[in-house]
Amino acid sequence: MFTRLKICGITNLEDALTCIRYGVDFLGFNFYPGSPRYIPPEDAKKIIGRLPFYIQTVGILVRPDFEKIWEIVRNSGVSAVQIYEPEGAIDFTKIPVPAILGLRIETQIKKIARTGNVTMVLVDSFSCKQFGGTGKTFDWHMIPENILTEKLILAGGIHAENIGDALNEINPAVIDVASGSEKSPGVKDPQKIKKMMQIITEHNLEAIQNE
Repeated sequence: MFTRLKICGITNLEDALTCIRYGVDFLGFNFYPGSPRYIPPEDAKKIIGRLPFYIQTVGILVRPDFEKIWEIVRNSGVSAVQIYEPEGAIDFTKIPVPAILGLRIETQIKKIARTGNVTMVLVDSFSCKQFGGTGKTFDWHMIPENILTEKLILAGGIHAENIGDALNEINPAVIDVASGSEKSPGVKDPQKIKKMMQIITEHNLEAIQNE
């Protein structure tokens, strides 16, 4: 199975285009006001409007209710949403775009039984202060076995030095990187992104050769 790269915490058009130039498939826009990578939905929409149609844009939301999800999708133009700790019993089938459920592995492992109708499941490190972008890894063996790898997005402290381990040990559908792609929160480092894409490309080519 091929693995793709998602770069999270996009705050400007230049960084978005840099990611695309190096082959990144998913761009994440953080709509959680408590994040150092926060971007207003209206500003994200201006960036998204300048991107190629095939790029997947993901809006990160924390504890939204159903109305908030609709509002964010409408105001930002994202093609998918990534939801941490949704408020209430949200019917994911009624969300107007594909939904990714974000799980912080050390606290929400039991919630995996309630992930029906989500497109993918993102497994991330736990922090009491942050939802994503912590720069900290977790024990990948804690990932519940009933999350299929073709639906798995692996996050949490991944960078150029350990992305090869993530590919070889877990081989998820998508690897999500925020702090590992940056010079500072919300400011991307082209060389880090380029190196990670090179490693992923080599891994995918090897997978083709071994088929």
